[in-house]
Amino acid sequence: MHAINWIISYVSGRSQILKCEGQLSASAEINTSIVQGSGIGPVLFVVMESDLSTMSSINIFLKYADDMSLLVPSESDTDLVDEFDNIKRWAAQNHTVINLQKNEELVFRRPNPRLVVLPVPLDQIEQVHWVFI
Repeated sequence: MHAINWIISYVSGRSQILKCEGQLSASAEINTSIVQGSGIGPVLFVVMESDLSTMSSINIFLKYADDMSLLVPSESDTDLVDEFDNIKRWAAQNHTVINLQKNEELVFRRPNPRLVVLPVPLDQIEQVHWVFI
C-alpha cells in the first residue's frame, strides 16, 4: 500500500513551465502522462500498458521503456488499420494521448520492380520508405 501511495503522490499535483526565447510561461497543471526522463517512468509505462495486446496472435508488439512498435505481417488475419484502431481505443479508454506526429509507418518488403504495391498509409501517420541506423 505504501508503494501505491508513493506512486500516486509522484504522478499527482505536477505542473510545468515553458521557456521559449527567454520568456517563461505561466505554470500549468499536468494531469496526464508519465514523467519522461524519470527513473520510474518506464516502469509505470510497462504497468499501464500491460493489458494492451494485439488483435491477431501473429501480430507483435515490441515494447521498450516508453516506446512501442507494432509488427503486422502481410499474411496477418488483422490488418494494420484495425490494429492501430485497437491501440487508439485502448488509449482513449486509459486516458492516454498518442502523439501522432511522433509515429511513423515503415513497410518492409522484398525489392521486386514488378510488385511495388504499398499498403494505404495510416491516417495521420507518415509512411516512410527508409530509416537511418
